[in-house]
Amino acid sequence: MCICGRGMPTVRWVWLASLLLAGCAAAYVSWIPPHAALVQAHPVNATHFTAYINNTAVYIVQAGLSFRGSSAEARAVTQYLSTQCRYVAVDVHEVLKTARGALWLADVYCSRDGSMWLWLRWLPLRFTAYSGHVEFVNATNATAATPIDTFTNYIPAGWYLDPSTKAVFKVPGANLTLLSYAASLSEQLKALRAELNKSRTDASQLAAKLEAQLAGLEAQRRALEEALRQRESEVTALQANLRAAQAESERLRAQLAQLKAENDQLRAKLASANQTIARLNNQLTSLKAQLAVQTSGGEEGINPMIFVLFAALAGVAAAFVIYRKKKAEE
Repeated sequence: MCICGRGMPTVRWVWLASLLLAGCAAAYVSWIPPHAALVQAHPVNATHFTAYINNTAVYIVQAGLSFRGSSAEARAVTQYLSTQCRYVAVDVHEVLKTARGALWLADVYCSRDGSMWLWLRWLPLRFTAYSGHVEFVNATNATAATPIDTFTNYIPAGWYLDPSTKAVFKVPGANLTLLSYAASLSEQLKALRAELNKSRTDASQLAAKLEAQLAGLEAQRRALEEALRQRESEVTALQANLRAAQAESERLRAQLAQLKAENDQLRAKLASANQTIARLNNQLTSLKAQLAVQTSGGEEGINPMIFVLFAALAGVAAAFVIYRKKKAEE
């Protein structure tokens, strides 16, 4: 009994289905015996074929077969044989000499295209005008395809081909159970090969996909490395600029400290100059008073202290100008 399964992967289902179908019905094709000989023969009527072999006319008759139909049936049968018997093979049983040539009693096989063969002994199954014994054989779970018809479980005796194993065998005589098992194994092998090929194809497609992804990731890695090198170069330049700025800042701090010290010194000098100016102003005032007294008293000559006073004032003025210039530079 054939069974079906559900919920299994597609490939395994195909494999199991092929196994079950092989076990359910082994399909055979009607064939010719291995020892049969191909001849260039043509039907001349419903029972006889003619051929020329070694420049000798040979008539071929299917053994155990006779025709008892009308002339119209004979013409129809002859037309059928002309169409069906493009290729002819014979298994000769007996050769008779006649006045018109040789007569071969044989098993005659015809084929239209070589894909299957018709044993003329089966013609009573196709035309009622023929008479002859056709043996049938019980072949459980077997199917036979013939030009006459397709038979299942109960097939006509004859030669067959197992397409899956390429074995040619005769029924009756062959172990159909063993042939069916061999056919099932052949189907399993085909299914496994198909699964293997599909797995190889899937693996190749997956490998190609992974290679494409790897190439993309490699390109991203190179781009990131280049960006990292550029960033490192920028960081190095910024660090160099930072160190230069820090050095410049330290230099300016030192210069500022120096300027502050000089400023403090100038302030001290300015304070001292202011004190000196105040003292000189006092002296100048005193000298002016003395000069006025002397002038009013009629004293002649100029007091030398006046020149000293002017020199001191000039020095104080110069120190003041230098201080102002320093302040402007700051």
